[in-house]
Formats: sequence, C-alpha cells, structure tokens
Amino acid sequence: MTRLGTAWSKLRWSLAQRGLAGTMRIALERLQRQDSAVGAEKPPLHPFDQRYGVDTSGLIGGGDLRTGHKNDVFNTAYYGMAPSRFRRVVEDWISDSSHAAISQYSFVDLGCGKGRAMMMASEFSFRQVIGVELNASLAKTAESNLAAWTGAGRAVCPVRILHQDATEFSFPEGPCLLYLFNPFAAPVVERLIERLETEFAGRPGLLDVIYFNPEAGELLEAHVGFRLLWTGTVEMSEEDTAADHVASPEDLCSVYRWVGGVG
Repeated sequence: MTRLGTAWSKLRWSLAQRGLAGTMRIALERLQRQDSAVGAEKPPLHPFDQRYGVDTSGLIGGGDLRTGHKNDVFNTAYYGMAPSRFRRVVEDWISDSSHAAISQYSFVDLGCGKGRAMMMASEFSFRQVIGVELNASLAKTAESNLAAWTGAGRAVCPVRILHQDATEFSFPEGPCLLYLFNPFAAPVVERLIERLETEFAGRPGLLDVIYFNPEAGELLEAHVGFRLLWTGTVEMSEEDTAADHVASPEDLCSVYRWVGGVG
C-alpha cells in the first residue's frame, strides 16, 4: 500500500473511532509530544517478555492493523494487558462460588493479539483456552509465543489460536469465560452480542464476560440478557506500573453474566 493509501486508511479509522473532533485532538497532542522533550522513557520490552522469552510488547494503533476485512475500521489497537491486572481479576473470578468449577469453563479471548492473556489464562486449570485473532501477523506472533510457552511446560490446559473474525466464532459447548480487552468498537460489539444471544440461548448462566476498558460496556448493561456483576478499577503491580506505556489507574474492568433473554 502506498504512503497515501496508508495515511487515508489511518484517517478513516480515526474518524470512525474518534469522530472529527477526537481526530483533531489526537493530531494536536501528537504534534505537541513531538515538540516536547522525550524525558524518561519506559523500557521497550515488558518484563513479561524478558522473563518468558516471548513477544507481546508494543502498541499498534488500529489504523495499522489492516487486513482488508470490512471490520478493520472498528479495530481499536493492540496492546498487551498488564499481567498483574489480568491475574488479579481472573483469580477474583475463580474465587466466586456462584459459577461452576473453572475446570468446566473454556476461556475465550476475542481479539487475542499476540496472545499474552491466553498464555496467562493457560496457567489456570480451565477446560481449554482459545484465542481468536483477525490480523494474520498478530495471530502468527501469538502462535510462536504459545509454542514457546507450552514448550516450556507453563500451560496446564489445552490452548489454541484461531485466525478468523470474532463475530463468526463458534463457541464451544459448556460454560465459557469470554475475555475482551477492548478489541473493537461498538458496531462489532453489537454483532458479537447478537452472536452470543444465539450461541447461549439455551445456556443461561453459563457465560461470563471479563471486559477490560469497556468502551462499549453500555451495550451489555442495556441488554436484558446480561447482568453486571462488578465494575471498578484494578491496581497494577509496581513492575507493571513502571513498564506500562498506556494503562492508567482510572482504567475500568467490568464483569458480566449471561442470564438469558433477547435484547
């Protein structure tokens, strides 16, 4: 793709995600950052990658995640979840006695990126861990990461990645824990909810959703079939705070349960 084509693709994505005012605000902020001193830079590699020999670091804007798919314009960005936040929320979810045993649950990460959350999920005794990623380059990186991770014996359950559209994914039978790290904008979340209505029509109470940075969370909260179990901020470890380029203390996480019903 030519530079002009790339620039236009990024502009189209920004307008769809942020609107005209938001796009202009981001452009101004970037100009201001370029004019300011770099200051103390955070390390390019997260300690998670250094410790385990994987590649999950880096921020990739949605405009750079083009695949040619009609949903490209609704990509948000790729950025790895802070390990301390992920583990704390999953451990809290596991400790909740209102759902079945974790060994019965399939963990599903839609928009799994490079697979950091999948790797951490596989440390818990889920029935299986499945990641779904539309971007071929990210999916390939995730596969390499998972090969290194499982090869080192860190996974305690089966784990696999699928290269496909999240809204076309067929959920496995039985209880599922769906994980979303704000992978796409509201229009795709709407289509995902329609899919969940169909897939879990006969499985009330057998789908929980962990949604970090829930920018489209109001769609779930307004839906008669979902009940909000918890929402709030999640503290990061000192290591993550020092290494994280994007997260802030105000970032929200929400947990929902499918109770049945059509919105």
